[in-house]
Amino acid sequence: MAGAASNSIGLTIYLLKLDQVQTFEHAIVDAAEEVVLVNEPLNGVFLPVSREGKRPQWVEAVSSALQAPIAADMEGTAPAGLLMIWHLTRTFVVTFGHAWQRLDDEWLERDFGRRVALNSIPRDSVKWIKSEQFLAKWHIASEKAPRASKVDEFGVDFQRDLVAAVGGVPTLQPSLGASVRGGTSIRLNLPIDDLSQTLDTCSLLFDSNAYKTDWPEIDNISPVRDVALGGVLDGLLDVAISTGVAKQQLSLFTPSETKGEEVNANAYQFGKYSQSAVTIPYLTYDLWENHLVTKNLTPSVAQSKHMRVHVLDEHGQDATSFRVFDCFGYEAGRNGKTYILSSGVWYEVLGNFITEINGVVTGIDPTPVPLPVWNHTADEARYNVEVAAGGSFINCDRKILHYGGGQSKFEFCDLVHLQSKTLFFVKKASKSSGMSHLFEQVRRTVELLFGVDQSYRDKVKALFATHSPNADATWLDTRLPHGTWTLCMVSLGESAIKLPFFARMGLAKLYKQLRGQGHSVAFTSV
Repeated sequence: MAGAASNSIGLTIYLLKLDQVQTFEHAIVDAAEEVVLVNEPLNGVFLPVSREGKRPQWVEAVSSALQAPIAADMEGTAPAGLLMIWHLTRTFVVTFGHAWQRLDDEWLERDFGRRVALNSIPRDSVKWIKSEQFLAKWHIASEKAPRASKVDEFGVDFQRDLVAAVGGVPTLQPSLGASVRGGTSIRLNLPIDDLSQTLDTCSLLFDSNAYKTDWPEIDNISPVRDVALGGVLDGLLDVAISTGVAKQQLSLFTPSETKGEEVNANAYQFGKYSQSAVTIPYLTYDLWENHLVTKNLTPSVAQSKHMRVHVLDEHGQDATSFRVFDCFGYEAGRNGKTYILSSGVWYEVLGNFITEINGVVTGIDPTPVPLPVWNHTADEARYNVEVAAGGSFINCDRKILHYGGGQSKFEFCDLVHLQSKTLFFVKKASKSSGMSHLFEQVRRTVELLFGVDQSYRDKVKALFATHSPNADATWLDTRLPHGTWTLCMVSLGESAIKLPFFARMGLAKLYKQLRGQGHSVAFTSV
């Protein structure tokens, strides 16, 4: 066993889509400078990958501070290679070094490594989880544990997050070694002589749904595998782009890195990379559209798949790139089903999960105090001003208080109705990421207002003294018991059941959390 362990090497294995094998062979194998056949029992080829040395930008900066030129070669390269294996009816690619950068996301089974890992790792032997949080600004979260732990000890929320990758101890499949890590690829540490048997095991695990017994909640959101359906969903997005609907509903974010380690983005650049080209600090639909205008191009799904976004590191170097399409976060409905696009992949939200969420949000009580009807043109600030003008409500919108370390800025709430003891939080419903700001404001206010620290309530009382000096603020003199005030979320324009699905998920989660703490919670649309 010790000898086998000493022969182990890091193996990063990808599975090519059946309809993409020919494309891969034409783009990579046919263009290779050298092709080396592998020994039996494997059937395949090895392709050395060379990369021209590149002098990093930081070298120039450091050189300017030195008394003499750097004598060493600062344009070194590292060896890399691709091992392409035809195994039964499937084609695998094993990458070494930086060769993973040669793979196009479109060629790969994006769920391959994840399914293999889930079928190998029990939920009490997890060491790493990467999740895509659709609701909270559509961002990537990665958590590591120092030892194998229960999945419940991680911050992943199966009613909010898509588990994109998982790592841990494969006690259900000991032949895979001491640890596995799977997302798009499966990453193992095994002897190369075991590769044929390992591919057998990975094929069986990829085909198996056994993991659903131990991970029943993990596929509430499941990848769409039907190519035709994916094309239909692309068409729906294309219509939304051409009609302008997507401009209000579509989010852009740095996608999950499918092939290598995640990259910390310092800036971005659309189109062809150039050190002299314009860079942007963040991704938005408007910035992409503006770039297209300068090129006399029109936004479309086809254009988003053709154009790339370059992710620049802290030195302004091109760290990696994605298709613009891979940066989209979007939600679509078809035939009563809900689909989401994230990191270039369409996912379906399972029907029973939707039913569960809908049941929660439709059961939330409405406001205890009637609110004026929204005119469908005013923004949140104008609506709050008009409501407070009636005399029964106190407008706290955009009244900023400073509290905590670094003098963090807080909005206490939007409207206060003293007679009914109700705090109102108002938001114009547009997309899930926008509603997340509303839910976070409520959560933060509850944590501080009902907490043990009196200094926050003193800050709110001072706010009343400045902006509403005639209002009673004595209720802020002591800690408030849970349930004594109603927390009412207000949607301008959409009822709870008509909110984007992930906004409904966020609402359901927050409602259950606050109700579990004994708070009175309401939701209403105007």
